Amino acid sequence: MDLAIVALTKAGLEVGLRLAAGLGSKVTVYANQPVPGCLPLTAVTGETAFRSHQVVPWGIEVKPIEGKLKDFLGFLWRRYEGLVLIMAAGIAVRCLAPYLESKYKDPAVILLDEQGQHAISLLSGHLGGANELARQVATVLGGEAVITTASDLQGLPALDLLARELGLKPVPASRLAAVSGALVNGGRVGLWAEEPWLHSWRGLAPRLPCFPLAAFDSPAGWDAGLLVTGRRLPDPGPRWVFLRPAQVVAGIGCRRGTAEGRILAALGWALREAGYSRWSLAALASIDLKAGEPGLLAAAHRLGCELRTYTREELAAVLSAQPDLSFSETVQAKIGVGGVCEPAALLASGRGKLILRKRRYAGVTVALARVAWP
Repeated sequence: MDLAIVALTKAGLEVGLRLAAGLGSKVTVYANQPVPGCLPLTAVTGETAFRSHQVVPWGIEVKPIEGKLKDFLGFLWRRYEGLVLIMAAGIAVRCLAPYLESKYKDPAVILLDEQGQHAISLLSGHLGGANELARQVATVLGGEAVITTASDLQGLPALDLLARELGLKPVPASRLAAVSGALVNGGRVGLWAEEPWLHSWRGLAPRLPCFPLAAFDSPAGWDAGLLVTGRRLPDPGPRWVFLRPAQVVAGIGCRRGTAEGRILAALGWALREAGYSRWSLAALASIDLKAGEPGLLAAAHRLGCELRTYTREELAAVLSAQPDLSFSETVQAKIGVGGVCEPAALLASGRGKLILRKRRYAGVTVALARVAWP
C-alpha cells in the first residue's frame, strides 16, 4: 500500500517518523514543521540525526505541506492508497469531506493522535484496508486500534472484504450494504454457492449459514441473502446480492473493422443463450492477428476484461487434439488456421470446458468456455 503520513505538529512529526520506520515499507511523511535537530524540511536521503539519541531512518522522505491543508489533502487523496493523518478529528473530517466518493474508491484513512495512542479507522475500513492498517499502526506504536465497523465488533464476516478476497463481484453492489445491515442486526442471512466457492465461504465465514446453490428454492423465510454463481437466475429481491465469479471466457472471431457495439451485442446473445451473466466474464480471447483490433479492444475495456490472443500454431494444436471442434476450410485458407473462437476460448480457460459451441451473430463468431478450476 502506498502510504502518506501527514503531521501538523512537532510531536506529531516525531510519531510519524517513528511510525514510518516501523511500517517497513515505502512511506512518505508530510509536515509543516522542520525535522527536529535537522536542516530545514527537505527529502531525507540518509540517516540524519534529529535528536541526540534518535535518527531519521534511511529512505524516509519528509516533504513539506504546501498551500491550504484542504487542497493539499485532496492532492494526496488522488495519489495514495492510504493516509495516516496525525491531527484533530474535526480538521481531518472538514478537509476530506469534499473528496468522499464511495468505499469502493476512497483510500484508507487512519486518524492518529500525536501521542500515537489511538489509531482510528476512519474511512474505507474493509475494502480500502483501513481496519487492518489501523491494527498495524497500533502494533508499531504500542497503541490501540479503534475499529467501529459493526461486523468486526460482533465477530461477523465482512462480506465485501471476503467477496473481494475470493475474486467475486457483488451485483448489484449497492445492495451489499442492506445484506450486511441485516447480518449485523441479527436477521436471517444465508449464502448459496457453487463449488469451489461454497467450500471457501464455509471456511472463511463459519457463522454464516452456507448451502449448495442447487438447494436454493426461494427467498421465503430469509431476511437477506447471497447467491454465488455466474449463472443467470431470477432476482430474489432488493436485499439479495449475486456474487459473480469470473468463470467464463469468450472466444471471438470477427472481421477487421468490426464495431465495438456489434461485438458486445454478439457477446450478450451468446451469454443469454448459455445462461450466464455478463459479470461472469473473465476474458475475451482471439487470434493474435486481432491483438490490435480497435472494436475488440474497446469491447474488452467496456466489460472490464483482458483480451488474450494466441498464435495460429497454438490454435491449430487445440483443433488437432480435439477434432470435434468446428473447422472451416474458408477460415483456414484466409488466416492459416481452421477455427478461432472455440480453440481460443479453450486456451483462455486453461483447457476448461466449452459451455457454448461456436455461434454466429451478425458476422461475429462467439464460443464460451468455463474456466478450469484446480
